[in-house]
Amino acid sequence: MISEENKHNIAEASSCNSCGASMTYKPGSQMLVCDYCGSTKKIETGGASINERDFLSFMQNYEKESFTTTKVVECYTCHAKTTINEHLKSMSCPYCSSPLVEKNIHEERYIKPEYIAPFIVDKGQVAHLLHGWIKGLWFAPNKIQRGLFSPENLKGVYVPFWTYDMQTYTQYSGERGDAYYVTVGSGENKRRERRISWKNVQGTVSYFYDDLLISGNKTLKADLLQSISSSWNPKAIQPIKEDYLKGFITEKYQIDIKEAYDQARNIVYQHERERVRRAIGGDQQRIHRTDTDLSQITFKHILLPLYVSTFTYRNKKYTYYVNGVTGKVSGEQPYSAWKIGCTTVLVILVLILFIYFISNSK
Repeated sequence: MISEENKHNIAEASSCNSCGASMTYKPGSQMLVCDYCGSTKKIETGGASINERDFLSFMQNYEKESFTTTKVVECYTCHAKTTINEHLKSMSCPYCSSPLVEKNIHEERYIKPEYIAPFIVDKGQVAHLLHGWIKGLWFAPNKIQRGLFSPENLKGVYVPFWTYDMQTYTQYSGERGDAYYVTVGSGENKRRERRISWKNVQGTVSYFYDDLLISGNKTLKADLLQSISSSWNPKAIQPIKEDYLKGFITEKYQIDIKEAYDQARNIVYQHERERVRRAIGGDQQRIHRTDTDLSQITFKHILLPLYVSTFTYRNKKYTYYVNGVTGKVSGEQPYSAWKIGCTTVLVILVLILFIYFISNSK
């Protein structure tokens, strides 16, 4: 485990003016709150603007860029990397709950995040949201519904993301297929058949992609993260202040700027093919060639808030996440064989009764 001395040496949390204890950020406010006496301190906000960074220029000077160094500890189980720059109440991995080992602390160069969406939803609100979500888990075992989803087990994590803007210009060639019908056969064999008339087409499409959101995390479950990512607004960010990080875990990216850009570019190429299909029109389309040029490529490195928790049921771990801005919940659940079996029997009985009444009504 990480020693108290090391925690103290690497901590940068603000101290309370009244009692000297550490202070943490209160979600949904502009305040730091003392964990001991409840005193508050206002977070000073500035009027700094949100600026995009030119991607190509950055990559050309990648080795010359002035990277920040930070202390990180890597989880030996899931390999998540957590930055050590604050008082952490629990020195365990936020994703798999494994203890973080002091010997795994080391320094790494990284691109420092410049913008943040601070936590808005607090743990008290999460408890209410979880209650509503749990009620909708019809086939979950009763034990789960009675309290394994405890908000006390939640860990607030600032997850690293990259955003990309880019302008596209795509030239294409293909064929447009328009449907028509002909009558074939005669007598009892007379029928209408659908045919396609094909015509060669070519043209161009262009589009500006704004704030494509790419996760910098490899540890989070992609399907759960995707289900709540749509409720994040990449434009609802502000210049980062260390005070917003107090009391929360900040993760260092595992997917760097190059790999994240490759993902964003592939997403754009997929969207461009769909735009080409719509531009070709008709009832069917054949795409022979697309040639996409990308320009005006910019990026930002941002932090977005997420509550993470796991629980164990019958020796198997389950995970759920809560969006720290909107409160949207997404998670895994075990299923009750008893409930599923009873529901199946009930459905069968209803079908039997339905068939019985239908047959007797004739």
